[in-house]
Amino acid sequence: MYQIVHAEQFSPTTFLWEVFAPDVARAAKPGQFVMLRLHEGGERIPLTIADFHRERGTITMVIQALGKTTLEMRDNYGQGDWFQDFVGPLGIATHIDGPEHVVLVGGGLGVAPVFPQLRAYKEAGCRTTGIIGFRNVDFIFWKDKFEQYCDELIVCTDDGSFGKEGFVTVALQEVLEAEKADRVVAIGPMPMMAACSDLTRPFGVETIVSLNTIMVDGTGMCGSCRVTVDGDVKFACVDGPDFDAHKVDFAELKVRQRRFFSQEDRASKDWDHVCNLTKLLVEQGKRNYKKFKDLPKEAREMPERDAVDRSTNFKEVNLGYTMEDALFEAERCIQCKKPFCIAGCPVGIDIPRFIRHLMLRDLAGARDAILEANLFPSICGRVCPQESQCEAVCILAKKMEPVAIGRLERFVGDFAPPLQTSAVARPKDAKKIAVVGSGPAGLACAGDLARKGYEVTVYEALHVLGGVLRYGIPSFRLPRETITRELRTLEEMGVRFEVNKVVGQTFTVPQLLDDMGYDAVFIGTGAGYPMFLGIEGEWAGRVYSANEFLTRVNLMGGSKFPFEDTPVSLGNKVVVLGAGNTAMDCLRTSKRLGATDVHCVYRRTEAEAPARVEEVRHAREEGIEFHFLRSPLRIDVDDKGNVTGIHCQVMKLGEPDASGRRRPLPVEGEELFIECDTVIYALGTRSNPIVPRSTPGLELNKWNYIVADDDSQATSLQGVFAGGDIVTGGATVILALGAGRRAARGIDQYLRCGVWPPEVEGGLEDLTARGVDSCPRCGGEIETGEEAYVCCGGDTVSWRCDSCFNVSEGFAFPYGMCPSCGGNLVKRGAEAVVGETARTAIRQAFEVELGAIALYSQGAEVTEDPDLKGLFVRLAEMEQEHLETLAARYHVSMPDVITDTAGFDAISIYAGVEEPPDSVEALFALAIELEKRARDFFAAQARALPADTAEWRLYRELEAEEYEHIDLLVTERQRMREGKPGILMG
Repeated sequence: MYQIVHAEQFSPTTFLWEVFAPDVARAAKPGQFVMLRLHEGGERIPLTIADFHRERGTITMVIQALGKTTLEMRDNYGQGDWFQDFVGPLGIATHIDGPEHVVLVGGGLGVAPVFPQLRAYKEAGCRTTGIIGFRNVDFIFWKDKFEQYCDELIVCTDDGSFGKEGFVTVALQEVLEAEKADRVVAIGPMPMMAACSDLTRPFGVETIVSLNTIMVDGTGMCGSCRVTVDGDVKFACVDGPDFDAHKVDFAELKVRQRRFFSQEDRASKDWDHVCNLTKLLVEQGKRNYKKFKDLPKEAREMPERDAVDRSTNFKEVNLGYTMEDALFEAERCIQCKKPFCIAGCPVGIDIPRFIRHLMLRDLAGARDAILEANLFPSICGRVCPQESQCEAVCILAKKMEPVAIGRLERFVGDFAPPLQTSAVARPKDAKKIAVVGSGPAGLACAGDLARKGYEVTVYEALHVLGGVLRYGIPSFRLPRETITRELRTLEEMGVRFEVNKVVGQTFTVPQLLDDMGYDAVFIGTGAGYPMFLGIEGEWAGRVYSANEFLTRVNLMGGSKFPFEDTPVSLGNKVVVLGAGNTAMDCLRTSKRLGATDVHCVYRRTEAEAPARVEEVRHAREEGIEFHFLRSPLRIDVDDKGNVTGIHCQVMKLGEPDASGRRRPLPVEGEELFIECDTVIYALGTRSNPIVPRSTPGLELNKWNYIVADDDSQATSLQGVFAGGDIVTGGATVILALGAGRRAARGIDQYLRCGVWPPEVEGGLEDLTARGVDSCPRCGGEIETGEEAYVCCGGDTVSWRCDSCFNVSEGFAFPYGMCPSCGGNLVKRGAEAVVGETARTAIRQAFEVELGAIALYSQGAEVTEDPDLKGLFVRLAEMEQEHLETLAARYHVSMPDVITDTAGFDAISIYAGVEEPPDSVEALFALAIELEKRARDFFAAQARALPADTAEWRLYRELEAEEYEHIDLLVTERQRMREGKPGILMG
């Protein structure tokens, strides 16, 4: 928990929080940000650091109350209050290299994050010019702080109520025209930063912008904040947030942002049976007590939830063995004298012994036998691929189905009585070990070291424990309560957990060993950096990495939106690329979220699919369609940035490649098109660079994974160990557990003997000496009662920006800000048009749209150029869409408005347009000019009316609508010139 030590209100919507977070404050630098979460079920939101005080241990943020979370922060939290999670600092700090003259531009809320950079540049000896802009004088803050560090400060207000009237770009242009600047730093709403970028480009001035975009985890795991910079995909939370503005594809970024038992006799016989087994197996110590011919040939099937039923919910699919099932299956084990299954288990569980206890109904004994090697039987029994490990080498497999070891392990973990655990007594001078990451490798390492009496602290970057177990595996495969229950064992053993600590950012591995006094460090951060193909169209909003998609659902409760804060935008037709277990999770999750058609695309055959056979079967039973020997070529995106389909290359299998699998080769001239509106990449992950990048001297291999010894997991740095996916690349839970246990042995050997690297023999030793009242969508009051009720459940909510007057229909806007200017959104009512002035305004708007439709339709008829004809048609369609939007927004119908009032008041907009243009470039120029005339027309009408009246607001809304049309057309023309696809020019 974190405390707000100071709170200050700047305006009705802008406020300041100073939060006590010593770890974050100690590491914070200008340009970085933090992730904040108020409470369980709340969303993680990124907030740029506005100031930091290392001596006080505090971080300052200036926040604008726009969306649900920030409004909750403003209204329900104050000085002295506590909140749940605070992670950081995140992102790469601003590089202060001492240019001679720096111009720092802050727009609105961007004024706060620009301040630390201003101070740093000034302290580095630079001459600094500050330009800060606000809507009006009432919103100005920190003017005095800026004056301390600015050689020149220009304050702008939109309405001229203080300082210079107009936007910050006007002042910026004047500064650049008057004197040379070496660098411009611009932070504010996306449109403002894009405008600053366009303005500085002709001057040749280096321009830096901060892309603190929508993020999910903030640690580079999910890929939600990806942005194209100089043609390459970057992730703002790890590669930024500062980027060269002239290399950022703002148009693409804007499109991406628009974007879950029997009778007494039987009991007596059963008792006799157990007594006989006890005599044979325990008292007489017999093994191989059964012959093959006496055994059931098939394993007891796992009870499963009905396929149709389970595909609609997130309840666990595999229902688990009953006691009868477990005892039946356990007695198929012949208790081999030389059990190969133990060697087949990556953590070395004594499998025959735990099964022997189970046969004798001794669940506690079975539990203890498993826990000697694995503290997480309920987890591993569910998600580990036993069919390719312990079960694969079961001696029964030579003649029949092997013993279902994984199902038995799960049964014991679920139904054995809880282990009464207590912390191992530690000496006062016990050595301290830091474990980085609470995934399987880290948890296994922490558990084994705690049992040895070491003082162990686990640092986790997210707000919950479990790593990939939490964010990567859906609850229908691994229930959340199972994870929580097994993690509790470690807490009872004395392991300490610290969440919201990003090692490599909050503090580094060298700091853990030096400043923080740890004797050894284990790195188990996994390999969660998503991979994309770089094919055409993957920039679209509904193109997810598997990590982002599963994180939104599994970690942030996206399947419960809007009752929890994190949304998941998913269409009806989903394509998942890949055929591993993660791909199966994405496919089956999509089905549960309501997708009607879900497709799996994989470039090899089903026989080569990495997923467990059971997972593929489950997916197929739930209605997933598989396309094997197909490889993605490109993703089709429509004129609104929506995915419409994916083209796949038909493949065939050639000779085996380095992995031993036959290499897939393209079949020339054969393609498959799949209609879809969502694409999910489940093609594997890469090494997350945060820890390696902040740990000098740490040896990496050519794939940027950490190099570690196979037996001890020791790295190239003394005292530092690593294991799991960060060493091997993406693998299984049980393999990560094995690496964690080997690391624990290596750490114990190193700390006891002081020899580096530690000398550890292969094999495993015995480490144990044997109630919501307001609508979450629109903020309105809701009725209470027995049934859940959402006040705007079937409605479209309309919002108006109180800065630029742009109107937006819907509810999913970034942080509740206006998508055009970043201003504050206020909810509009169902505003029917009343009064003659208002009716005239709507009539004029309709006349403008109808005139444009007529002009563009005529042009489509007379031109013979196919490209030009296509653009004429799309422009006519666009104007028709505008017309329909206005009719729906203002609750009017075209015939009524047009016939009620005579005249054609807006005809001057089309003056001088005698013939349609003869080229695409000329048509774009004409269309932009007509939209500008319409904008100016509505602006003039508004100026003639008293401000803040209903009619004045109506004209301002119509003016803002034209601004939006202009922006769209200008962007389309630019993308056309650059040869890039767009909304109108495909």
